[in-house]
Amino acid sequence: MTKKNKNSIEYIDSKNADLIKEQLKTDKNILLAELYGKEIQTWGGYASVIERIFKFPTSCIDSMDRYLDWMRDLEWLEQKEFVILINNYNDFCKGDSSLKEEIVLDLKETILPFWEEEVVNSCVEGMSKSFMVYLIED
Repeated sequence: MTKKNKNSIEYIDSKNADLIKEQLKTDKNILLAELYGKEIQTWGGYASVIERIFKFPTSCIDSMDRYLDWMRDLEWLEQKEFVILINNYNDFCKGDSSLKEEIVLDLKETILPFWEEEVVNSCVEGMSKSFMVYLIED
């Protein structure tokens, strides 16, 4: 393993988000998942966007556990780094604050640590990967 990745969630403004998007668009080793908070208000809405962008082999709309399993697998993707950008984070799951908290907590406590360190010990030939989440506040 080369360098250790520090996977994290960062709150940024739209100006910084534009700079990040410009830097990432040309790098084919990075999967950029851009979500629009105003359009995602339910678990089904979030899950359907994530499973499409990350090309899940099967749907996870009916199972948060399956979502977590797929997000800690991703072996079918060629990219070496992952970035999730949630635009209009203030509007993301606006009517369901507990769902919003659960999604962010799962990213922070389950998915990001897995790709930062746990993958090395739990997968044959597992290698850590960079996985960043940017929550864009208006």
